[in-house]
Amino acid sequence: MKVTSQKELMAEQARSAVRISGAHHSSWNGRLAVADPARKVRGAVKWDNTIEYDNASVNEPLREMFDNARVYNQDAETLRSYREALKTVLHENTHVLAAEGTDHSDAQHAFNHTPGARALEEGITELYSYNNLNAYIDDLGLEEIAPGISTAEARPSYKQFTPAATRFTEAIGRRSGVDSDEVVRRLAVVNAEQKFRVAAEILYDNSDLPGLVPDQERDAAVRRIETAMQEPLANLGDLDKSDEDRLRRESAKAGANAVQAGAAEMNAIRAQWTAPEPSRQVTRGPHQATQQAQNNPQQTQNPQQTQSPQEAQDPQLVQSPQEAQDPRQAQEPGRGQQAGQAQHGQTGVQSGASEGAVAQSGDLQNAMRAGLTGTSPMSSARALKAGEQGARRSTGQEGPERQGPERGA
Repeated sequence: MKVTSQKELMAEQARSAVRISGAHHSSWNGRLAVADPARKVRGAVKWDNTIEYDNASVNEPLREMFDNARVYNQDAETLRSYREALKTVLHENTHVLAAEGTDHSDAQHAFNHTPGARALEEGITELYSYNNLNAYIDDLGLEEIAPGISTAEARPSYKQFTPAATRFTEAIGRRSGVDSDEVVRRLAVVNAEQKFRVAAEILYDNSDLPGLVPDQERDAAVRRIETAMQEPLANLGDLDKSDEDRLRRESAKAGANAVQAGAAEMNAIRAQWTAPEPSRQVTRGPHQATQQAQNNPQQTQNPQQTQSPQEAQDPQLVQSPQEAQDPRQAQEPGRGQQAGQAQHGQTGVQSGASEGAVAQSGDLQNAMRAGLTGTSPMSSARALKAGEQGARRSTGQEGPERQGPERGA
């Protein structure tokens, strides 16, 4: 809709923001207020969804813009004051955009208590309003009201947050293949409580994880990525603002670190769901070991061979089904140690049986060999004399130990 007065602009401000952004709706309650000059803010949105504008920097320049409607060749400083006032209008109306079934005010607790929520909310809102201001101007027909406003310069706000939001959305775009401007838009049209969630969903849905993680586990995985990205943005409000170049670098670095933290969590999730399936895992109790000895006499000749080559190379194959079903158990202190002790105890029993076999007489050994192989001892066999007997002893070379399951979380 083309507006011709400040009153029409104020009536249409929210609908225009919805149109250019594709948001589901605006949470604005239709009420306007004047911001307290002592707060030194250009605009604000109260948690009851009332929008406030500063008189000196917003209301007065917009009134002057309509008073001077269709006046050409206005000086650059005047056009800039119009453009910055209008950017504030779009900024505050972007704050109140919301997804279906949600409201701007729903995010009050998250904005004040979730690490990084305020930084991401203000950074994304400023980045979106600054980059899409000409679309707002075109939708409202304001180039006709103030010729030259579309090409005027405007100073960005929130210099401690905007570089972080820029780098954050660019990094997500590179990793996901979604255009960074589209990433900004998707984050702009939801409230502060949902911005990290939407960012995590973009990363998750455009990775290989949907093919690895069961559908019912998707929300839990997304929450892990969301949480991982919050902390790197938590302290942006405390950055020193005296050196603008350093401020910009530190802010941008925090935005990159946030996405890197999310990517690291994705790697952990990937490792969890590409671990061996329970059907591939092997457990052996004492009964199974005895049955195996009866079925395979060759293994009884070397009781140290209690593992297959695959088991020796992959200690995860000896974990219990319960541990396979709940990979978190592998991280609990003491659990892997206990499993390792139990398995070492089984190996000790087998080694003791071997030593006992060494002490047995030759006749008894022949009888055992006959019982196991079904072959009678050679008739020429005889017991060795005392001087002919050599000492049987261990070579000191043991098979690989079974460890408790170790998984990257």
